[in-house]
Amino acid sequence: MRIHLNKIIIILLCGILGFFISFQFKNLQNEYNFVGVNTISDLQNAIKKEEEEILNIKELISSSERKLVQYENALEEGGSIKNVLEKENKKLKKISGFIDLEGPGIILKLSDSDRKLNEWEDPNNLIVHDIDVLNIINDLKVAGAEALSINGQRVMSTSEIQCAGATITINNHTYGQPFIIKAIGNSDTLNAAIKSPDSYAYILKEVYGLGVELEVDDHVRIAKYNNNVNWKYLTPKEGE
Repeated sequence: MRIHLNKIIIILLCGILGFFISFQFKNLQNEYNFVGVNTISDLQNAIKKEEEEILNIKELISSSERKLVQYENALEEGGSIKNVLEKENKKLKKISGFIDLEGPGIILKLSDSDRKLNEWEDPNNLIVHDIDVLNIINDLKVAGAEALSINGQRVMSTSEIQCAGATITINNHTYGQPFIIKAIGNSDTLNAAIKSPDSYAYILKEVYGLGVELEVDDHVRIAKYNNNVNWKYLTPKEGE
């Protein structure tokens, strides 16, 4: 009888021990779930985004601190915060295109070809089109042009360049050829962007025979943007 009781006790202890082992094993499984590669990638992207946001906030703080120092220096020197704001406003106008500019650069004249049309050749090959002007403008931007104009019209981020027959419309103003492109920047770099053998302007001149005349000038003058700018979709972001 005593032997049977001992067996029963041993069986109960083994059952209890087995229960606790299985319970502990289940907890370990729940705690150490497998993390997929996509989850790791998403977490890394989230961390990177947060780090970029922190850098932006730090830069915003630094910019605000620099402005505060300017205001304090202006007051200490007997000036006013108004003078600092006017100076900053002038700088913003200069960058955005709402002030006349002058500096070193180039003046480029584009005109239709005066050569004879070859047999079966497309007459459009002898005409300056909007895509020609646009490609040259892009080449000059890549070359570091700080300001651009076409026939006196300042080239802005909102400027359109559209072809209409033998004319081109820029900032809602229509002009016939020749098209005068002015660019302010490093004269050597801008010059190379037009004259290099792989440039778009070089192809227009040497392959299609279009008129491409280039002048380097230390005092290129570019007029300000005179049209109104009406933003339809842009709104300031709250909290910034």
